[in-house]
Amino acid sequence: MHKHSSKLIDKRRFWTAANIFVLAAILNFVAFLAISLYLGGDAVNGKVEAGHYYLFGLRAKPWQKGYTEVSESVFIYSRWHVYSLWITWLPAMAILGVQHLDRKGAQDN
Repeated sequence: MHKHSSKLIDKRRFWTAANIFVLAAILNFVAFLAISLYLGGDAVNGKVEAGHYYLFGLRAKPWQKGYTEVSESVFIYSRWHVYSLWITWLPAMAILGVQHLDRKGAQDN
């Protein structure tokens, strides 16, 4: 195999992995939206008072923002789900930006 074709395969593998990462980040975001709506918010915007755990956000019924009391384990899950968004969303946006520039550069050549 020629050196040029090897680089092309490596680039394709990289972009395939990058696209899988972006898809996972999007699915994670959609799951967060659905779960936070179902639970009544998220822990990062919530609070802990006197040993009670509250999520804050839009509640499915009555479609208003407010606090929803949950168990400690649900609160911890919700907090970590938000953190996972913070960890995945920035790299996903960077990947999409680099892909855009890479495609634009290829069109210019």
